[in-house]
Amino acid sequence: MLSVTTPALEQLHSSLLSSDDESKCFRIVPKDESTLTLKYMEFEDSDTTYEMKGRTVLALPEVLVPYCEDKNLDVGNDGGLELA
Repeated sequence: MLSVTTPALEQLHSSLLSSDDESKCFRIVPKDESTLTLKYMEFEDSDTTYEMKGRTVLALPEVLVPYCEDKNLDVGNDGGLELA
């Protein structure tokens, strides 16, 4: 399962504070054949979701679970999110 650090969850939560639409979060989606990106959109029932302070902040589509099995989402030295 994808591991997400508390600092990463806090950063995602902070980015969502201006939105009242709790049906939307950041969802991991393919950018191209070899790159993933985050997109602000509604999560699906089949997604694996991650919460912070009672709000869903991140969703991982079921199809990407095997790819992210041994990955970790964290805040990098530059302050951006990094999936490694």
